[in-house]
Amino acid sequence: MEASEKKQAAPPYVAYKTLSNFLDRFKQGVPGRIDRGLMGSMSGAAQSQVTTALRYLGMISDKGIPQPLLHRYVSGQEDERRAALLEALTKSYPFLFGDHFDLARATAQQLREAFEANTSATGETLGRCMSFFRDAAADAMLIVSPYIKEKRPRVAGPRKKPSARKEKSTADPIPASQHSGVSPLGGMQAQTSMLLSGLFLRLPRPGTVWPREERDVWLQTLQNVLLLEYPEH
Repeated sequence: MEASEKKQAAPPYVAYKTLSNFLDRFKQGVPGRIDRGLMGSMSGAAQSQVTTALRYLGMISDKGIPQPLLHRYVSGQEDERRAALLEALTKSYPFLFGDHFDLARATAQQLREAFEANTSATGETLGRCMSFFRDAAADAMLIVSPYIKEKRPRVAGPRKKPSARKEKSTADPIPASQHSGVSPLGGMQAQTSMLLSGLFLRLPRPGTVWPREERDVWLQTLQNVLLLEYPEH
């Protein structure tokens, strides 16, 4: 069999924080099935990526039925959660464990080559797959090489001479929110939340009619998402 025929499907490439936040919702009890009805505030793409990630990690079946590994991760104490996550990673990424790969000493390029050789991920998706694994490995307290954690340097292109308009803008006063390092709606932190981003994308265009019932549902959903993304304790 050709080496290319042995490649696994593309590993998870959703933001790891999005997946872990989603699973944290089920500490009070795991539902009978993990489906899109539980992901109403996520975009369609995020819903698909979360579902695919859970299947890849062996936490749900092809039909979305929670597996013992998911129960252990959700209901366990901190050490038990880490153990469940470590088991999921070692089973789902066999090419990165054992004698196949040295996570403690490898470089980021070696990690990329391992993903390229053993999975179907390519291009931008490949980079996101690696980011997911790095974040999950950190959460599982795996010993990961500091060279894997390093970001790849950006290739600098030719610098463009700033236009007169841009040069003028540098003299404009800086808004107060930027002085504090915080932009409206929480700046980049808010943008990295798939839940919040998806929710605000569902807002109707300003000036259009928005029935009170729909507005109340949106506001209640926002409150639930804020409790999820910003725990009180």
